[in-house]
Amino acid sequence: MHFPTATLRTFTLFVTLVLVTVPAFAASDVLDPADFDRTVAPTADFYQFAVGGWRNSHPIPADRTSWGAIDEVEERNDSRVADILTSQEQTDAPAGSEARKIGDFYAACTDTDDIEDRGIGSLRKEFAAIAAMKSAADLGPVFARVGATAPNSPGFAFGSEPDPIAATRIIAAIGQGGLSLPTRDYYLANDARSKTIRRAFVRYVRIAFALLGDGPAQAARETSAVMSIETALARISRSPEALRDPFANYHPIALAQLTALAPDFRWLAYFDAAGVAPAALGRIDVNQPDFVAAFGVLARTAPLVKWKSYLRWRDVDAASVALPAEFRTARFTFTQAVYGAKEQPPRERTCAQASDAALGFAIGKIYVAKYFPPAARERARAEIAAIRAALRADIATVAWMSRDTRAAALAKLAKLGTSKVGYPDRSRDYSKLGVDRGDFLGDVLAANRFAFDRDIAKIGKPLDRSEWGLTPQTVNAYYDPSNNEIVIPAGILEPPFFDADADDAVNFGGIGAVIGHEMTHGYDDQGSDFDGNGNLHPIVSKADAARFHARVACIVAQVNAFRSEAGVQLDGRLDAGEATADLGGLTLAYRAMEAQFAQTGHPAPLGGFTAEQRYFLSFAQIWRENQRPEAERAQALGDPHPIARYRVDGTVADSTEFARAFDVQPGQAMYRPPSRRCVIW
Repeated sequence: MHFPTATLRTFTLFVTLVLVTVPAFAASDVLDPADFDRTVAPTADFYQFAVGGWRNSHPIPADRTSWGAIDEVEERNDSRVADILTSQEQTDAPAGSEARKIGDFYAACTDTDDIEDRGIGSLRKEFAAIAAMKSAADLGPVFARVGATAPNSPGFAFGSEPDPIAATRIIAAIGQGGLSLPTRDYYLANDARSKTIRRAFVRYVRIAFALLGDGPAQAARETSAVMSIETALARISRSPEALRDPFANYHPIALAQLTALAPDFRWLAYFDAAGVAPAALGRIDVNQPDFVAAFGVLARTAPLVKWKSYLRWRDVDAASVALPAEFRTARFTFTQAVYGAKEQPPRERTCAQASDAALGFAIGKIYVAKYFPPAARERARAEIAAIRAALRADIATVAWMSRDTRAAALAKLAKLGTSKVGYPDRSRDYSKLGVDRGDFLGDVLAANRFAFDRDIAKIGKPLDRSEWGLTPQTVNAYYDPSNNEIVIPAGILEPPFFDADADDAVNFGGIGAVIGHEMTHGYDDQGSDFDGNGNLHPIVSKADAARFHARVACIVAQVNAFRSEAGVQLDGRLDAGEATADLGGLTLAYRAMEAQFAQTGHPAPLGGFTAEQRYFLSFAQIWRENQRPEAERAQALGDPHPIARYRVDGTVADSTEFARAFDVQPGQAMYRPPSRRCVIW
């Protein structure tokens, strides 16, 4: 799962644990014995024991790069969304209504005959604007135009963000970006696998230009130009690890300073075309000044003809979902080389996901009404409160915090927002987004422009703390450092993460570990740099930070020593933040569960397992997964989340409670001596 960015709380030696009662219910055994592999002892390979049966009976579908708990829930939710989008209520709704828009968007996406007939249709205007450029002075307005219609801005990243040192206001932010491949290393590494992926990318770009009407020689020249521009951008980009430091990536400057930093790019013309009023540009956060300065030089020195090819490419790639089948097939063939899927996904799923990206909150209102009962929201909130109480107690005694740090951490926890569960209480306004049932490409460009304009309109305005970053039906969760809040959408409050029929042990081991994961993000190497108000102001002293990092170094070493079934070695520096949060979530949710049992009584074994054993089995179930080697490699290279097997075996081996629950003894594979266990919380 993708658990987004991190971040997240008096100083007496004794703290009273506030016990929060999770409503009682009649438990049933929701752990399926068929999911286990009883040929393996839990003390030998816990991941295999807990999910080996499931993995053996759930091969990866041909159109998937992996198949796991997250994929199962996403497919279930996509099917529900498709049912919503095709229901009579949407197709018969009044023209221009929100309900009609979501039905028309989906219908336009599934009308592949019309997509074929229209070809590149609405892109012709975009290409004409690119072709009309006369000199590098014209780059600014056209970059803004392409950035408005292609979700990933060309050349660099641009958008709004809460001001890190004054999170009540929104400012403009500029940073590295402009790449088509997942990270910079795909352009720069010289191993055989990276070269294969680059060759696949070159083939895709060349085919795309040929489909636009270029002859073979011209398509080859344009492809070379794209690779030249993107490789140059990759060379000046920071590594994923270097992007984790909030202070190193925060550089507020005035517009005049930005112009001096990169004088060869017409920033005023860019902002004007993007729709940003000069009065709103009092502060601009240049996340990576070295990148922006080098980009400015590239804007001047790269021939204009290369920029034209690059900008055309960015437009066509971003719109591929709405282009004729040959474009879509070319893109799929490329992604196949990166991630390994064998077949393209069914159009219905693609269209459900595209509709969700464009009108997700409108769809979410219907989704919640149909599939998310109020009782589920309340039970999830009660579990959040229980885990928050466990974190409060833990902060009072955790070894790496000094007195002052404890006080700051508890003050931050007191301000932690936990009300964003299930769905937003205020709907998003889609009245300015037009949808044409007969022009899906036009709809995609309009939806991208709507999202861009909505984001840019925030610059210079107060922060809206009620806003959600995920739609209700999304299978994910996140901690937002600027809001100091955790967000748990309805989409993830589904089995195996959360089950209304499950006992407390299963739900604490599932969604509880997710909740604890997000809460502890507020105190990791990124989150601890933000205070309870969401401002970039460290809550941990330098000495305490050093003690914390010494403990995290234990996790880095463990991750570095781990190799996947496909032989992929993980990068501890990249994965340490998420692996630390996994351990924190597992620890806190367990303590919250035990506190719950102390108040309500310890339950009897169920399904042949004690409550403690069921807790860890449930934790393993949420990470059950089969993954193609290509996808595993891509994850190891650029995704800060460790692969599934490590998230289970690597995490539980550090847990004293796990060793006690399954009586893990020295000499057994899952045994980790207490002196070698990583302890953060």
